[in-house]
Amino acid sequence: MERVNLTGVKETLLMVLYLRALDSRAARPILGDAYADELVGRIDYDFGRFASLRHSVRTIAVRSKQFDAWVARFLAEHPDGVVLNLGCGLDSRVFRIDPPRTVLWYDLDYPEVVQLRERLYPARDGVVTIGASVTDGSWWARVPTDRPALVLAEGLLTYLTEPDVHRLLDQVIAHFPGGQVVFDVTAPWVATVSKHNPALRRAGTAFDWTLRDPHELERHQPRLRLAEDRPTVELLREANIPARYRILPAALGLFPGLRNFARLLRYTF
Repeated sequence: MERVNLTGVKETLLMVLYLRALDSRAARPILGDAYADELVGRIDYDFGRFASLRHSVRTIAVRSKQFDAWVARFLAEHPDGVVLNLGCGLDSRVFRIDPPRTVLWYDLDYPEVVQLRERLYPARDGVVTIGASVTDGSWWARVPTDRPALVLAEGLLTYLTEPDVHRLLDQVIAHFPGGQVVFDVTAPWVATVSKHNPALRRAGTAFDWTLRDPHELERHQPRLRLAEDRPTVELLREANIPARYRILPAALGLFPGLRNFARLLRYTF
């Protein structure tokens, strides 16, 4: 068993891992991430601490599935591209996608997270792990500048400040000749509610950056173009889940303020 002692925002990677594991155990999984279930069994940690988050299983699963779909589409168009997976945590995406060896894949997270990741996952040709904070710009020197890139920030930007988000997007656009950047955002009221979630309060973290209008980022960075805006409630309605779990997304979809409580955004540049 691998003993884990992560605190603060780093602990949220265990929350996501646990929710993906729960999805994989369902009779009709959405993502079906068997790697997550295996890792939960290998990690010495009280995952019962996250009981208050069980209602988010399907939300996390549809989010990851949409990210996987965007990655697969990008690699079909750019089999020699770069994938930069920011805040990778213990995500098994590179193994789920199984990209061709012509792809350069970078998994980045805090040093202690990357060290844990390297103990739990096997090494893979074409995959480079970088142990650094995403806001520490020194790691950019390790990433090539001459290929189209897909930059992933799943479950990450909401924990950054607005200046850090803008700085990161500026760095992405300045570094690569072109590509895409995809991430998830929440509505401001969700950030307020998150402060009262027992699991997040215990970890001493909560959502910081929120976004009402995805076009705000285009005004900040003119090279960005919004290509897709997928509200989570739409993804839930489309998912292969029992009808009783589709009732709430359908109801939320009737109210604009609730419909966009969480959304997945894809930009080109």
